[in-house]
Amino acid sequence: MGGDDPYSASKACAELSFQTYHKSFFQDNKNLSYGTTRAGNVIGGGDMKKDRVVPDIIKSLQNKTKLIIRNPKATRPWQHVLEPLSGYLTLGNLLINKKLTRSVKPNWNFGPNTSNCKTVLQVTQKIILLWGGKKKINVIKNKKFKESKLLMLSSKKAKKELNWSPRLTFEETIKMTVDWYKLFFSSGSIEKLSRQQIDYFLDKKI
Repeated sequence: MGGDDPYSASKACAELSFQTYHKSFFQDNKNLSYGTTRAGNVIGGGDMKKDRVVPDIIKSLQNKTKLIIRNPKATRPWQHVLEPLSGYLTLGNLLINKKLTRSVKPNWNFGPNTSNCKTVLQVTQKIILLWGGKKKINVIKNKKFKESKLLMLSSKKAKKELNWSPRLTFEETIKMTVDWYKLFFSSGSIEKLSRQQIDYFLDKKI
């Protein structure tokens, strides 16, 4: 367990803190079920926060403002929000019902297939294409950022112990995200679309 950049190190610190409590206070408590989870780079409708890649791209397209990205070659494990949520709910159900053996360590990753690991530039270009227009992409130059060029998650444990697997392709992930924002800005029925996307996700074979 490590972390060469501040973001990765923060995740490692959280895991070490949890591991300490697990071994010191929880390990012999048979009545307590618990676990820690991590997800890939989660995208999807509803995220409006500042300084996040996808929301910033969407806002730039919608408001017709300058589109700026800082690290176009950074590769991340992009996944729709429904992917990790399905993993969290699966894990929570098994924990509540005591269906996981205590020999299984309580740390879990929920990430996409490797085919969903794309660069920031690829994500930006795909969103622009699906938005239906052209947009100049401006890159911050002559500035170094203390972050990893490649981030990935191994979900082998979740696949083996929880029978969980990601369902959506990269194209589906981006399209569902863009469709949500398009409808939101056109004042359409977001609840209806969200339900349709959930049904589509659940009906898709793993």
